[in-house]
Amino acid sequence: MSHPKPNHPSPSERIHAIESAVHVLKGTGQIHRTAEDQRLDGRTITLGGRRLVNFGSCSYLGLETDTRLKAAACEAVLRYGVQFSSSRTFVSAPLYREFEEAISQVVGDLPVVIAQTTSLAHLAALPVLVGARDAVLFDAQVHNSVQAVLPTLQRDGIHCEVLAHNRLDQLEERVVALSGQHERIFYLCDGVYSMQGDLVDSAALHALLDRHPQLWAYVDDAHGAGWTGRHGAGSVLGKQGIHARMVVTLGLSKACAAAGCAVVVPSAELAQRIFSCGSTLVFSGPLQPAQLGAGIASARILLSDELPSLQRDVEERIKAFDAYAIREGFSARAPGTSPIRYVEVGNEQGTIELATSLQAAGYFVNVAIAPAVPRSKAGVRIMLTRHQTLDDIRELTREIGKKARRETSKSASSLQAVRS
Repeated sequence: MSHPKPNHPSPSERIHAIESAVHVLKGTGQIHRTAEDQRLDGRTITLGGRRLVNFGSCSYLGLETDTRLKAAACEAVLRYGVQFSSSRTFVSAPLYREFEEAISQVVGDLPVVIAQTTSLAHLAALPVLVGARDAVLFDAQVHNSVQAVLPTLQRDGIHCEVLAHNRLDQLEERVVALSGQHERIFYLCDGVYSMQGDLVDSAALHALLDRHPQLWAYVDDAHGAGWTGRHGAGSVLGKQGIHARMVVTLGLSKACAAAGCAVVVPSAELAQRIFSCGSTLVFSGPLQPAQLGAGIASARILLSDELPSLQRDVEERIKAFDAYAIREGFSARAPGTSPIRYVEVGNEQGTIELATSLQAAGYFVNVAIAPAVPRSKAGVRIMLTRHQTLDDIRELTREIGKKARRETSKSASSLQAVRS
């Protein structure tokens, strides 16, 4: 049985769509803002002279204001200066080895390569991993930073094909169909999808890998690191562990409040190959001493007995949001448990009106419209962090509920007028 394949826009079409979205959202004050605070506490930001509770931060564990991370960053600067300006091909700053060893412990003593950002990690790893005789299948909603590497692979003649979102059944069908034509088949997906907060079924993905020896999985778990899994190893490694044919990238600049990205691989040989040959690792600058110092301090917290309590705080806020949402009569679309909650409005105008009304009430959220989400699935993205209080969450949901009830009332009135 075949399934319809989702349309995938060309690069020029995508740029045009992004420009159109930016024009709309910038004109309504939803994006390209700059916080006006002299100091940040993690809970609030000031925009347009108004102090807003911040539901737009990905710092899920709230570690960016932790005094241990700040002290470690300052100490690193005092010892090593504000920058270490050398490609790691020649020499790495002194703290790099300690940082990589600490992150390796976080993920269960697996080999890791630390890249400067998650985007640069994908650009380093994927062209090294995927060979000329391989094929690439990718989830329609895998992060844009992963999809940005596809043109590079396609220029090398590699078959790249988009699959419907989170359809592992469709993945298996395509693996079977392509297995006779390609040496290996790579599946690119997210651990936690960044817009709507849903998760890949990591147990089912492991089972697929077991059934199909030609299949490899490349998982971007930038939004899963820190707040979930043993030692904060994320929604895949922290729950299922790694598979022998799996590569996972963990973003360290979100819940971990550090910088960079850990490319976690099943063998030391593969780690060395990515480190030696990954273009952005060879030709781009490194993480700087302050970032390395903060990263080491963050990793120590992840490895400590303190982490389960921090993770429970995040879980408490997720459960509170969902309970309040039900009470207020709306749903937060996110199958599975993640700190990203997505309130789907449907149309873009209604979404912008909701976000604007929430700002007026004192809450900052993220607006998601096409092409970030399908055109009919526009909504507001809400990130839950330890900085927010349960009262903050209750009052936010109350405001969303009030807006939803007003819209329902207007629709009912319009329908009654038509009937009359």
